Amino acid sequence: MLEIQKITRALGEARDTDVQIAFITKLIKKRQRAADEKPPSTDYPVRVTGDVESILLAQLQKTRSKLQVAVIKDLEKLKTSGTIDEMRTFFVSLAPGTRRNKKRSHPYAIPMVAAGRISRRLTMMLSYERWVHNPDAIVQHHAMRIAAKKLRYTMEVYGPLYRLGLKKYLVRVKKVQEILGDLHDCDVWIDMVMGILLQERTASPVKNSSKNNLISRVSGYRHFLSEREKERKRLYLSYVRYWDSLVRAGIWEDLRKTLEDGRKRKFRFPAKPGENEIRSSVSALASQFPEGMGHSRKVTDLSLSIFDDLISLHQMGAHERFLLECTGLLHDIGWKSGHKGHSGRSADMIVSDEHLALDLHDRAIIGLVALAHRNNVRFESRGLFSLLSSKERDSVMMLASFIRIADGLDYLHHGSVDSIHCRAGPDRVIMEISATGDVRLELQRAGMKGDLFIRVFNRHLVIR
Repeated sequence: MLEIQKITRALGEARDTDVQIAFITKLIKKRQRAADEKPPSTDYPVRVTGDVESILLAQLQKTRSKLQVAVIKDLEKLKTSGTIDEMRTFFVSLAPGTRRNKKRSHPYAIPMVAAGRISRRLTMMLSYERWVHNPDAIVQHHAMRIAAKKLRYTMEVYGPLYRLGLKKYLVRVKKVQEILGDLHDCDVWIDMVMGILLQERTASPVKNSSKNNLISRVSGYRHFLSEREKERKRLYLSYVRYWDSLVRAGIWEDLRKTLEDGRKRKFRFPAKPGENEIRSSVSALASQFPEGMGHSRKVTDLSLSIFDDLISLHQMGAHERFLLECTGLLHDIGWKSGHKGHSGRSADMIVSDEHLALDLHDRAIIGLVALAHRNNVRFESRGLFSLLSSKERDSVMMLASFIRIADGLDYLHHGSVDSIHCRAGPDRVIMEISATGDVRLELQRAGMKGDLFIRVFNRHLVIR
């Protein structure tokens, strides 16, 4: 992967320089046509501008030649690293598993993955929205362009899952990306020419052919810089007007709604599955990690006890309790591929499993709660979280706080904690456990993982 990153980085730098060369070449031709059609003004000779642009072109071509050496060097490293052969071997190994089975799996999980990834990319782009009306936020505008590009590519990949292929949104995102790209090009030119001007102003006339030539070049650079600054101002105003029009039209909220409601018919559940069907599919997925079934059942029992004892506090209903039960059974399935990062793998498996009889919102809730069972999670940065209603987001936070405590109480996977009983007061919640043996480590771990509970319910937590 490192070798791939190096070559893409090298190619990206070369591409940026190619764009600059193409721009300056086109500008030189435009200047020449203007000079041929109309005599130069006495205020500012076209010849001086042309001289400066020719100097810039020569510098860029020299830079591009150096970059080409780096590109070739990285390509040779990629060839000899064995990365390509490793990728080929990996993909060939997957081929037998891609053959069509007699029993065709349901295509319901694909939109779940698509919705999560598109929404995550959208959330990332919108995280820069507060910088839109700041003309000096150059770094943030560039980051927003990259985020828009990634959002666009992700929508293009998953577009076939949706009616009309998300074209309405692709057009808008592409335009945002293009305007910001042109804006970035201006910023690059402005930084480059300002640096050259600084060098020219501090240069000694002895180093140059004459003082008059130095003055002429500086004037030419200033004129070029002024043109780029005017163009940037025009592009920025265009960007702000276009972005504000998208916000007024509610285009981003509409996109999130389309990720759920805009699926093609074959990617929708034909009917809402019953609890027995869901339980069966949950058990089938949980069985992929049989070594963890004992711990998962214990965490499920403990978290459901917390749910039942504190119902007057959280005021969730039977459906949320059922989702907590499913999460308890599935929260550790990612461990089948190793302990490190298993909570993230568990969430990915829940979202992407083809046979799990759960639709978008329920999968999102279970996946997010499973993700948070081990470490603190910024739910706002997760794509699926942004697709949930306000009530569902609250449920995610509360359910995650329960399962974190329950998981801590079986930290060693010994099943030493038999039961838990909870009492809620006006300023604190007391959890009393019954256990066999020494469970001091489990109590300590549960207390540490009670941080989310304290934050969600705004009460002190006592576990004893």
